[in-house]
Amino acid sequence: MKIFVFLLVFCFSCVTLAGPVEKKEAWGYVNVRKDAHMFWWLYYTDQTEDYTSYPLVIWLQGGPGSSSTGYGNFMEIGPLDVHLNPRNTTWLKKANLLFFDNPVGTGFSYVTNKSALARDNKQIAQDLTVALSSVLDTVPEFQKTPLYIFSESYGGKMTVDFALALTNAIKNKNITCNFKGIALGDSWISPLDSVYTWASYLYMNSLLDKNEFTTVKNYAYKIKVSLMKGQFKEATAQFGEMQELIGNLTNNVDWYNILKDEGPAGNKSINKLLKNHPLFKMFGRLVGPFHSDPLSDLMNGKIRQKLNDIPKNVTWGGQSSDVFEALSEDFMKDVISSVDLLLLNESYIDVNVYTGQLDLIVDTSGTLNWIEKLKWPGLKGFMTASKKPIVFPGNRTGGFFKSFKQLRLFWILKAGHMVPADAPETALIMLDMILNKKK
Repeated sequence: MKIFVFLLVFCFSCVTLAGPVEKKEAWGYVNVRKDAHMFWWLYYTDQTEDYTSYPLVIWLQGGPGSSSTGYGNFMEIGPLDVHLNPRNTTWLKKANLLFFDNPVGTGFSYVTNKSALARDNKQIAQDLTVALSSVLDTVPEFQKTPLYIFSESYGGKMTVDFALALTNAIKNKNITCNFKGIALGDSWISPLDSVYTWASYLYMNSLLDKNEFTTVKNYAYKIKVSLMKGQFKEATAQFGEMQELIGNLTNNVDWYNILKDEGPAGNKSINKLLKNHPLFKMFGRLVGPFHSDPLSDLMNGKIRQKLNDIPKNVTWGGQSSDVFEALSEDFMKDVISSVDLLLLNESYIDVNVYTGQLDLIVDTSGTLNWIEKLKWPGLKGFMTASKKPIVFPGNRTGGFFKSFKQLRLFWILKAGHMVPADAPETALIMLDMILNKKK
């Protein structure tokens, strides 16, 4: 295992900025396995010189194949937006941020042999554990800092098994860190529960009529049958077909926020690259929005120049479609049992779940359904716990939350799949509540 790290204070002095923004940063590669190289990028909080007094938050993007260093960083929670303007709601106000381009092949991460691509969640978890161990060896001042893993979409599915692998590594003294909890944002924990609630969600939001409702519901049943038979790759293909069906019935509803009317997702560079790809349509819906042309131009332009040690043959997002295809067998498998194991873990890891009101792909109803399937003994207490509002000045409601023991659920209003992008102020309040265990 090799790690290469580059550490400096960097000043963006682009003409789009009102003034320079200085951030202490570190980045590098970890050779997590033979032919598999994972890229990471660390931002130190700018709130105090004693940055170790603030938690360390890992951010994992979804897809699979979407870049944390790109989308999560510049479109959601990092210090600058895609136009390199300062973000007023950056999570650096509350924590240090560590982005991984994960799985290998995502973003600036890469494989030199396609056989090294991760094929399942367990391999992803092992790779992340190796990468984190190396990063903490490089910046050992963070080994005692409270550590949280925040995630979005498929990133949540990866997070639960990563958390299990990390707790085992800590127990076996293979890694030194102060792991405190996870946050699963609109996460692909139980694909079937999401798919099975699409018909009712769309019907109740005036996007399907009764006949169309029945058609979509029947298609969901086909996927259920495939999963029951263990035909996981077939279920993934049917998932893509069901998305196409819904697109035709709804005039291409936005999967990430049903109130947006931007039309079908996609960008010219990805469409040209993948027009003959067997999973092109599904990849375009799920990963395409994370690789918009302005973001791709930024990452392969100014950011690549800044990071100056990216291998010459590696382009940001160049292997993302390969990542997506490699995980097609694992895509529709649920990880509810892994959530149960985390809740039962003797390390008492906090498990936070948050869901955007306007998200279709992982709608709130599907999230509530998989939570109710947990075998955790505290589930009854959680279900009967009181729901409380998240209130802004002026008595404006940003969302709701409930908690019992180490499980907490946040309903975020006026937000879709990307909660920090759609409801940044509420997301920042939620972050503070999680990091400081506020009730």
